[in-house]
Amino acid sequence: MKISSKEGTVVLDYYPLKSWQSKIFPEKYLRVLSFKGDIQNKRIVTEEKLDEEVRDRVDNYNYSITGNNDNLPQFFTSEVLLWLN
Repeated sequence: MKISSKEGTVVLDYYPLKSWQSKIFPEKYLRVLSFKGDIQNKRIVTEEKLDEEVRDRVDNYNYSITGNNDNLPQFFTSEVLLWLN
């Protein structure tokens, strides 16, 4: 999923995560925050956090849903998943 501010200067991309064996983890997403095209922050969030952030920004800050990244899963290492749990 991709959401953008009204002016398009702030963009949040959410990508599904997958292991090197191509196993998709449906509850975890890579969140990438960009400002004027420059990546500012990357972190892994839960599906619950993704839903909360999207609703908040769309309802309260005039962000728009501008794309869908569900077909672009991102690789991560198993150590990251262990760290998250």
